[in-house]
Amino acid sequence: MNLMDDGFSLVWIVSGWLVFLSALVWSLKTAPWGRVKSDSGAQHVFLGATVLVFLVWILSATIEGGLSFHFLLMTLMVLMFGPQFAFILATLALVGITLLGKAGILVFGLNGTLMGLVPVLVTWTIVNLAYKYLEHNFFVFVLLNGFFAAALSAFAVLMLGGLAMLWGDVHTIEKLTQSYFPYIPMLAVPEGFISGMMVGALILLKPNWIGCFSDELYLKGK
Repeated sequence: MNLMDDGFSLVWIVSGWLVFLSALVWSLKTAPWGRVKSDSGAQHVFLGATVLVFLVWILSATIEGGLSFHFLLMTLMVLMFGPQFAFILATLALVGITLLGKAGILVFGLNGTLMGLVPVLVTWTIVNLAYKYLEHNFFVFVLLNGFFAAALSAFAVLMLGGLAMLWGDVHTIEKLTQSYFPYIPMLAVPEGFISGMMVGALILLKPNWIGCFSDELYLKGK
């Protein structure tokens, strides 16, 4: 969901920037830079993932009235790189689609908050709750952290985006009810399936790419 500048008031624009910049400063300050500073392999994976997210975000489907939808892949990014680097990655991808005119410049902060911060927070909360309260095994990790977290993240992003367009008087409730809200489950569920399959595949093929996964914790002795 790429929001455009049309219709949003100064209050929404400023609020979006304040939240986004606060999250970006926190990410830059607390990111574990030492882990990747001398790891060229990790840097290449991060760059490749950034390009992947950029391409997915730019290939959005636009319906009546300019409302657009696309997959996020942010849950996968959180599981691969952690919350800070995932948010930085989302920011870089958003810069790209904004420069190409696929998202509004003034609402860059609002887009960054919705498409970057919200899925990062939702995913990281679920990851920590699962780690604390559920059994540590491969299937719990993939189904909950991969599938459910991605589906819930997409649902939250799209719902909050719709509410922002409604409360910001960008679109009427009639238009959103007819041309936006009904599509949310149709995107959230596939987002979960795609994320879950990619997480499972990477654990089997490239387990070192999933930073939140540990063979010792989730596989050995299970």
